[in-house]
Amino acid sequence: MRCAVYARVSTEMEAQKTSIAHQINFFEKYIQEKGWHLYRIYEDMESGRRIDNREGMQQLLADSEERKFDIILTKSISRFARNTLEGLKIIRDLKARNIRFVTIEDGFDSEAYDEFMFTLLLSIAQKESEKISERIRFGKYCRAKNGHYNGSVPPYGYKKVDRHQIAPAEDISVDVVQHIFQLYLEGNGLYKIAKELNDRAYPTPSQWMGKPNGSNVWHQSTIRKILSNQVYVGNLIQNKSATGDLLTGERKRNKEEDFIQVMDTHEGIISYEVFEEVQRRLARNKGKKSISSHHLFSGLLFCGGCGKAMHYKKAKDAYLCGTVNKMGKNQCDGAYIHGQTLLEAVIRDLKTYMIEHIDREAILEDLEREMDNDMKEQTRERNHKLLRKLETKRQRIAELFIEDKLDEDLYRRKMWETENQIALLQLKNENTEESISIDNEAFKRHIMEILELKALDQMILQKLIEKIFVFGKDKIEIHYGFRL
Repeated sequence: MRCAVYARVSTEMEAQKTSIAHQINFFEKYIQEKGWHLYRIYEDMESGRRIDNREGMQQLLADSEERKFDIILTKSISRFARNTLEGLKIIRDLKARNIRFVTIEDGFDSEAYDEFMFTLLLSIAQKESEKISERIRFGKYCRAKNGHYNGSVPPYGYKKVDRHQIAPAEDISVDVVQHIFQLYLEGNGLYKIAKELNDRAYPTPSQWMGKPNGSNVWHQSTIRKILSNQVYVGNLIQNKSATGDLLTGERKRNKEEDFIQVMDTHEGIISYEVFEEVQRRLARNKGKKSISSHHLFSGLLFCGGCGKAMHYKKAKDAYLCGTVNKMGKNQCDGAYIHGQTLLEAVIRDLKTYMIEHIDREAILEDLEREMDNDMKEQTRERNHKLLRKLETKRQRIAELFIEDKLDEDLYRRKMWETENQIALLQLKNENTEESISIDNEAFKRHIMEILELKALDQMILQKLIEKIFVFGKDKIEIHYGFRL
């Protein structure tokens, strides 16, 4: 009998590594006593209720599909799966492949027990996992309150001196952080700073952390995060997010009032004066983004080389690869096309498809139906929001009158105005269908002009075309958003 062993611990701490070594040693003796043959040991050193986060588990399941072993042996069901639904699916798949599943601590054997017992054990494991997660969350909350750093990886420019304390790293990352702040104070924008860091080949946070597939490109978003992070003046802001669903592990952002901020928890890299000046400039420049007018192909053009969005250059009426525009040609071979050249190419392609493939009446019906649904949904959503606000206003007026903060005349006038606004909005809701029908007739005429290529605007392009890839100079590939 070929036996596969699955061993898992939740962290890479030395104590846990010793634990996994003990598990493996036990399994080897157990298999020898049974007279089985050890096929392979699959290991995972990470926490997680979901199996798709575990490489060892994924390889085990892949090998089970090829029936490379006859038995799976593990310490307990909680080591194997803590999500009832996923665990149940796995055991059913293993049964279908005639693979036996055995756990030591639970005493479960798929040959001796039915699915009900397995489900019961899984449910217990899941509940225990949820309790553990709650205790961990509470522990992190208390540590954050005490100014201890909760992250497993320190921020860029820092190192961990023990489990919960950080200090400036003794490497180039400290100089890079200081250089970023200095460049911004000198008047450089985010993309110019990113470009300089890329030109100088400074290590990105991903590279610095040693991620196997970490990006080697600095982005504006990374620069902004560093410039906005109070960790660089010695403060910690934690508890920004929490796990919303224990089964999926999906995290959600907490409200700002739930953030935990502790001042002067560690040595800063940047002075308070520099940091505050940078925050003032960031706030001042926030609304000064260069806004290029929405051109005809906005959101549709992408570089065929790197996949990034193309940037419109108004002065040249041309589109350029976004990566080349921001980071230079050393990051991408680039793509370039003149606006008029692009327009003519798209029109030619559209004409060809419309002649050869398009059922005009069918596409007209689809577009009209989609527009009808979109307009109804938008109108309903807008009216519902207004109604909710008016209902809240009406309730507040009544409360103020009850609290004797409004006299009777003012109360009657305010309530009359609000009631009339609600009645008018409800009347508009009743007439929505008719108004949309009128709008759709005009839309239908406009679509006929488009199908005959008498008119071409951004809205219709967005409906017809999903993406346009540009390769090199003037070569395009159109991906249409409808079925032929």
